[in-house]
Amino acid sequence: MTATKDTPVGAPLPENRVHAANLGQRSDRDFEMNIHDDKTASKLGFKRGFVPGGQTMSWITRVVVDFFGESAFRTGKLQCTYVAPVFDDDDVLVTGAVRERIPEGDGVRLVCDIWMDKADGQRAIAGTVSAVVH
Repeated sequence: MTATKDTPVGAPLPENRVHAANLGQRSDRDFEMNIHDDKTASKLGFKRGFVPGGQTMSWITRVVVDFFGESAFRTGKLQCTYVAPVFDDDDVLVTGAVRERIPEGDGVRLVCDIWMDKADGQRAIAGTVSAVVH
């Protein structure tokens, strides 16, 4: 579903299902204190290296652009909080829902909750995204 001026509160955002592959893993170099490396992450008490934030944000951005289209780039606002790490081989689902409609200019700013959940139900990222649609 692409957002329009008539999109109602409660409307769902598109879904993006991803099987995480940690592109941050590097075996050819020694990255001291790099949380994306399994060896370093395990020294810090984690089960394995984190998938980099830029990578997880790209999965969220896909949903935002699929929903808002060009408006995401012209009028979009995005705020996210990392709640739990995403690890290599985690399955995640990014989605959200329209929370509020605010008249703005000749359009409507749709304010949406957006989140990324892991397959076990744990929330990894929670945030808010909005853009003006016509």
